[in-house]
Amino acid sequence: MNTIPLNEIERQYRVLRQTLSMHAMLRDEFAWKAKASEILLLACAVIFCVTTFASDDLYKLLGLVPSVSRIILGVASVVAFILSLTLMVVDFKGQAALHRQAVERWSNVLAKYRKHRNQDGTWPEEIRAELDFAYWEADRNSVKIPEQRFNRLKGRYLRKMAISELKSSCPGCPRLFLGFLLRYRDISKALRGVRTDK
Repeated sequence: MNTIPLNEIERQYRVLRQTLSMHAMLRDEFAWKAKASEILLLACAVIFCVTTFASDDLYKLLGLVPSVSRIILGVASVVAFILSLTLMVVDFKGQAALHRQAVERWSNVLAKYRKHRNQDGTWPEEIRAELDFAYWEADRNSVKIPEQRFNRLKGRYLRKMAISELKSSCPGCPRLFLGFLLRYRDISKALRGVRTDK
């Protein structure tokens, strides 16, 4: 059996922590979208039910023209129906479930990496093949991170890690201010890099 180089295991450990965080972000985002869309559709259903049998007096009481209001509600109910069909196709709940499963898989792999990690931050040679197998098995059996979202999610992950480090050294500083300092620092660094390239 080929020995897996230590630098490959270190790379996998770094990537799997990032991948786990990205899946967690997507899981939370899709779960929020699913809940928000359900609440919106339920609110629309209640409004449409209440106003279906409403008399003209109710519309007049609200300062609305009854005939125009009924047309607007009719159009809105068609739009809500189209949105409900669209949500069935988009399936935010299903996407959240897929990323939840990916989080569970990658969490198990991360636990294995941490369990076998030496105090000096390395991994024993005899366990590396098992870790490598667990890493690629999780990669094969998890939903992929959308390519168009990758860089944005990676940026969020790296900012989260950097802010966490800053928070550890400056616990009394508000997180919002640390985020502002981090962005200022990185923009300044990027601008200096552009100037030196010229």
